[in-house]
Amino acid sequence: MSIHFSPMSEQDFAAFLRKSIPEYAYDQMRAGNWASNEAMQRAQREFQQMLPNGPQTAGQHLFVILDEKEYKVGMCWYFVDEQRARKTAFLIDLFFFPEGRHKGYEAEAIRLFEEMARQAGVERVELQVFLHKTEEVAMYRANNYTETSIFFAKDL
Repeated sequence: MSIHFSPMSEQDFAAFLRKSIPEYAYDQMRAGNWASNEAMQRAQREFQQMLPNGPQTAGQHLFVILDEKEYKVGMCWYFVDEQRARKTAFLIDLFFFPEGRHKGYEAEAIRLFEEMARQAGVERVELQVFLHKTEEVAMYRANNYTETSIFFAKDL
């Protein structure tokens, strides 16, 4: 079993947006950060701001994850912040399609991502996961990521 990363095509990017924008809007609503009547518009705006030139946006790294038969099993998006004291990669999105889940690809994808980051001179990786995404939280913990802060909220 092996996987590899390949840069997203425009078609891959369109599929990525179709999945990621609604999911991000939902996550923000579920966390209580955004109202349902504004979530999709806010999510679309944030993605447009971060990725104005799609997969060719400077500083953004967008990949499809392919298995040994070249089937698309997931996608990855990160950017590198070179303005910090330590060059930091922020892993924005790493996910697997249903047919790619629970096959051991998760740990391999994290290893490959970390290797690309190291080769780019990255010294630290950061990411954010909504706590209701228990599988993702478990995946990062299993790969030696630790919580560095927790946001608390209370609706009144």
